[in-house]
Amino acid sequence: MIVQISIDRVQFLRGDINSRRRGIHPPWSMDDARFSELCNRCGECLKACPSHIIVSGSGGYPVIDFSRGQCTFCGDCVKACQPRALSFPDDPTTPPWSLDIEIDSSCLSRNAVVCRSCGDQCEERAIRFQLQTGGYSQPQPDPTACTGCGACIAVCPSHSITITPTSNDHAASTQAREEIVNS
Repeated sequence: MIVQISIDRVQFLRGDINSRRRGIHPPWSMDDARFSELCNRCGECLKACPSHIIVSGSGGYPVIDFSRGQCTFCGDCVKACQPRALSFPDDPTTPPWSLDIEIDSSCLSRNAVVCRSCGDQCEERAIRFQLQTGGYSQPQPDPTACTGCGACIAVCPSHSITITPTSNDHAASTQAREEIVNS
């Protein structure tokens, strides 16, 4: 089975052929193509974010910088977005984004050092620690419990946690809804 991955020119030039380093758009954003089309890079979402985690990324598009803090999902960025590159879904239970969490081998706990900073910070308990043979605990991320708030990123002393976008289910449903309205 051949899997095709769509990457842009910047990702190609940076050697990011697996699309692992692309920025995370603010919550409730459209899919990448639609977001790039609608976002006019005005910076209003940056100004509106009370956590100051939305920054200007590649090409001036807004991206999330979890090293600055966590997303509280307040929705202020969506309210400030005039071109509607960010918009709330019809179904309020729709998650704001779909992200994967990974903890790499540089994690202190994975190297027999007692550290539970990420687990202590996670309100959703998406990172739990499993006791292993030898008496130390290993972090076990639960992607189904993870909201993608990023609270675990800034507190990690070894910078071992990465959150990457997987898809944006809300974007697909919003785009389909727009196509129906516009036809």
